[in-house]
Amino acid sequence: MQWKTILNEAIDRARQGDLSAAVVLFDQALKLEPGYSKAYYNRACALSDLGRVQEALADFTEALRLSPDYVNAHLNRGNLHRQLGDYESAMADFEAALQFDPTSAKGYGSRGLTYFAQAAYPQAIKDFDQAIAYHPKFAKVYLWRGCTYLQLRDYDQAIADFNTALTHKPNLADAYHSRGLAYMNLGNLYQAIADMNQAIELKPNFTEAYGNRGLLRHKLGDTDGAVTDYQQVMTLTAELSTSAPAHPPVSAEAGHGTVSGMTQTYEKTITSAPQLVDIYSSRGNLRAELGDANGAIADFTKALAIEPKKSLIYNSRGFLRLQAGQFELAIQDFDAALQHDPTYAEAYNNRGNAHYQLGDAALALRDFTQALELNPNLTEAYISRAQARTTMNDAEGALNDYQRAMRLREQHCGSSLTP
Repeated sequence: MQWKTILNEAIDRARQGDLSAAVVLFDQALKLEPGYSKAYYNRACALSDLGRVQEALADFTEALRLSPDYVNAHLNRGNLHRQLGDYESAMADFEAALQFDPTSAKGYGSRGLTYFAQAAYPQAIKDFDQAIAYHPKFAKVYLWRGCTYLQLRDYDQAIADFNTALTHKPNLADAYHSRGLAYMNLGNLYQAIADMNQAIELKPNFTEAYGNRGLLRHKLGDTDGAVTDYQQVMTLTAELSTSAPAHPPVSAEAGHGTVSGMTQTYEKTITSAPQLVDIYSSRGNLRAELGDANGAIADFTKALAIEPKKSLIYNSRGFLRLQAGQFELAIQDFDAALQHDPTYAEAYNNRGNAHYQLGDAALALRDFTQALELNPNLTEAYISRAQARTTMNDAEGALNDYQRAMRLREQHCGSSLTP
């Protein structure tokens, strides 16, 4: 049958990682055979991997409407609910999965993770025990149970579970990292560093492992090593080390569904009312978003010719010049921004970055410090000042700035370096 051929091709594409093409093929298969639950299930898996969570939930739900005893659909939908923080719905799915398959190690493991997410650690351990009873070589369940013991501060039992996880899956980077945390809490700092090293070797972008190794190195007096690790954390987590100018959000208006279409609207408005400084400024922001730096600079320049006291526009133009490597011109813009608004912390930070690029770390340091006096929560300024201090061989000062930046990032993201 044609739909089965298309379905099999879709599954092959998904296994090869070509998820978007797989979704298109699943669509075609379902148009030909709309009552096949496995097609909805497989499309849901692809959509989930693409980050299209709500569509994936809808497909899992349709698969379960057609096949209420579809255990994997219950499990996968439950995992999505847990990721979204909907623990009640997640639990309902895992309960249903276990009702249809009482020996499902994945069912007990997934429910255990949901208990763990709610800090219900004894219930989590009970479920992990049950999962291991049905699947004694399930490495990730040993990892999860070990992390639960870690939360309960039973470090020896946690290490035992991490060891078993690594016996069954020697390349499990999370197990090395978590075991390193247990050793760190027991005071075995060198063994903890060895585990962090192994975790990073297996997973080079393992942000938490770099952060915790930095903490360990600092405790052992290796300030330079700690700074290097914190720099790597910032590299992996930061979008930009400079402060982007604040632009208002852009929304497409009727008849202009793209940002490029909106620039035409601004063109017509400027033609009819050339003295509107905000129009030039807004079009400049749009051109900057489209990557047209020269056009954006031209618009900001026209806006400043009309209203030469707009600090935000000087900062925006200076930021584009900074990105283009026009550091002296950028500094002139930041000087003007600060002349009209001496409390503009982002302009100090941006001017500091321009000085740093010109090789003047001392002037850069002064600007970064001023930015932080005005705004103690400006994460980018801590990162920038840490880089300047590193250049000036102030490793301890750089370390303190990186630690402060990391704490601010954790507060903003709601994350932690520990599992």
